[in-house]
Amino acid sequence: MSNNDYPDKIDESKVKTSEFNINQLPTSFQKFLQDNSIDPQIYTVTNLPRYVRINTHLPLDKRPTIDDLKEQLQTNEVNAVDGLDNFFSIQLSNINKRISDLPAYKDHAIFGIDLSSAIAVQALDISEDDQVLDLCCAPGAKLCMIANLLGRDGLGTATGVDIAQHRLATCRSLLKKYKVGEKVRLFEADGTTFSVPPPSRLGSRVITTVNETAKRQKMDLVQKPFWASKLLRFDSQTNTDALYDKVLVDAECTHDGSILHILK
Repeated sequence: MSNNDYPDKIDESKVKTSEFNINQLPTSFQKFLQDNSIDPQIYTVTNLPRYVRINTHLPLDKRPTIDDLKEQLQTNEVNAVDGLDNFFSIQLSNINKRISDLPAYKDHAIFGIDLSSAIAVQALDISEDDQVLDLCCAPGAKLCMIANLLGRDGLGTATGVDIAQHRLATCRSLLKKYKVGEKVRLFEADGTTFSVPPPSRLGSRVITTVNETAKRQKMDLVQKPFWASKLLRFDSQTNTDALYDKVLVDAECTHDGSILHILK
């Protein structure tokens, strides 16, 4: 497929902006921008791209390529994002299609995740044996990416924590939808007091050896999971000496959607 198969919909040399008056923003938000040295002009951009990640839990032959996405959208406005494998930007302006219309989306081969959220996950440098804790995990796109990066082969697991039960239910739905939850468990808890250790076993596979004192003691669970995969559902939570290898705290949710919200 050549780059000329579809006409360009967007002149990338032009950045669309809207009329913007900082005084229209709440005073508290203006102060937040000032305190954090954030240029309010970022809220004038109206043609933000959408971002998707390939669901790498799928076999290679089930994963769409960049050319597949261009064909499904009938546009050349699909680009790989440097530094993020299996991650693409999609410029939907002036295109009469939505990401949810794509066969790749309907087949659960891609999922939406904002660029800033993906960078937060990428910064963890996750390996297949890492025990990862995701605090404030809802609505779950970052958790899906973490599960993708852990893969299927290693002993790594992901533990998601959120204080809101209905938002955890959304996480659970996403994990099931994209079939990436076999090494994930979810807890309804306040992240500032959460104290459940990482799991000691993944099904029949030993992650870390539990100390002898914990083996001899009959201990109640620190906290029953809101949801856990079959491989993690019966973890004894006695791995009291272990710590998580990587921790993600994205409490304010660094998503690009905040810009769209302000524009409304």
